[in-house]
Amino acid sequence: MQNVSATVNQDPTQPTDGGADFLLWLQFINRAQIEWAEANDWEVLRKNYYPTLAENSASMASIGLPLDFRKLSGPVLNYSSGVDGGETWPEIPTERTKMFSTEDKFFTINGDPSNGYYLLWNPGTLTSGATVEIPYYSMPTSLASATQFPLVPDSEFLTNRTIAYILESRSDPRFQEQETKARERLLMMIENANLAKYEPYTNNVRVITPENKFSFRFGRN
Repeated sequence: MQNVSATVNQDPTQPTDGGADFLLWLQFINRAQIEWAEANDWEVLRKNYYPTLAENSASMASIGLPLDFRKLSGPVLNYSSGVDGGETWPEIPTERTKMFSTEDKFFTINGDPSNGYYLLWNPGTLTSGATVEIPYYSMPTSLASATQFPLVPDSEFLTNRTIAYILESRSDPRFQEQETKARERLLMMIENANLAKYEPYTNNVRVITPENKFSFRFGRN
């Protein structure tokens, strides 16, 4: 907020906690954080969810997902199926459920951001006390005070994007320049995140394609 104030007010002083400017700028920062979260699949937002399933429940067709759920980040594993390391259950679109039998193993994601999401399991019965692992990408928690820290690795993105929101609200045409700076910062973060994941200094990780997934080598297979 000091950086934002230095540009929009020509004074590097943070607005008073709880004041009108503080609450307005905090709302803009949260909007910028949501924009960042939805721009890429960030590793820092990846989580694993292990739902608590009652051991005395005979039918567990539905599993509620966390409130910060955005989308799955990997295969869902069922460790109660007797398969070593867990059994992967595939996700299918809801409109294709009629193409499968009641005995086929699959699940669908249902719900919406307002009322929450849930995983609909088929067949609709899990083993008593089943363990299920659900990896997912989360949405960051909204900031509510000056003592909290955002998850965005590049604070300059939040600064530039917040300045753009402020100038736009004041009908100041300079907001477009700040939007451009914020967009460049966002693209740089995406590039750095991809480099860190697939080309780290310790071990290069190839992007998984159908060829290398099945150990296919061009010229030899």
